[in-house]
Amino acid sequence: MHTFLKTTAALFSVGALMVFAFYSAYFAGHVVTSQPNWDSITQHTNNSSHMLVKKQGKIIQKSRESSVRILSASPEHHMASQSGTYVTLFGRYFVITTRHGILGDCLFTKIYIEQNMFDCERFIELNDEADYALIEIQRIPGLKPIKIPKDIAMNQREWDRDLSVMNRVFYTGFPNSVGPLTIGGHVAGYTLDEHIYIISYAWSGSSGSGVFSQDGRYMGYVLAVDVGEGITGAPAVLENVVLVVPAFKINWASVLDMPPAEVPEPTDTANYNTQP
Repeated sequence: MHTFLKTTAALFSVGALMVFAFYSAYFAGHVVTSQPNWDSITQHTNNSSHMLVKKQGKIIQKSRESSVRILSASPEHHMASQSGTYVTLFGRYFVITTRHGILGDCLFTKIYIEQNMFDCERFIELNDEADYALIEIQRIPGLKPIKIPKDIAMNQREWDRDLSVMNRVFYTGFPNSVGPLTIGGHVAGYTLDEHIYIISYAWSGSSGSGVFSQDGRYMGYVLAVDVGEGITGAPAVLENVVLVVPAFKINWASVLDMPPAEVPEPTDTANYNTQP
């Protein structure tokens, strides 16, 4: 009997490792390497061919049910509030938001939903270049996370479609600590550093809001309103031109390198004064 149990346990362990290896390979093959061709996306011919949004109610519901508010405090007692998206992959739960609103340790970063606070378990990745934070949390009752990789574009055709000019988009966030508010807009163009311009609205606190295409896919997150230089040299804010970071800049594979743990992270600060 003892030998049978040991054999069964060994077989179970081998099976679990094989399943994990299979899903890791699938994830790497279909998400990590499924980067779109930016030259194709920015072609003048890549314009939306379907202007009417089917099942718009379901897209808005997905946006609202996955939207969260993130509060982060610094050791100097400064507080930042921004928006984010609740996601799941490999049976674990995360929030994706912007990096510039994370002011301090994981211990002082909270997910705030309907007067309830949920703890940051740890920072998976704080990416300054793409300006995102991937935060591991526990499951949030009552919310529905988007599923990675199911709810993001998986090939060039889907990326072209999601990021085509005049494609309708929707996002839900907590501007000025109010909300959740759901905002609409459409893709207007692209920047040289592979960001998306959308015609919409954003305010302080909108950063990190998940942007969904008219096909219902998570296509990126709100970064900032566009700020340029006016004729006199003074900053000129284009309040209806919003910068969006496309989701293919997120390194989802970083989750594979970090098994669940509860280890406090060192203090990190960010400049958030010029961002919504």
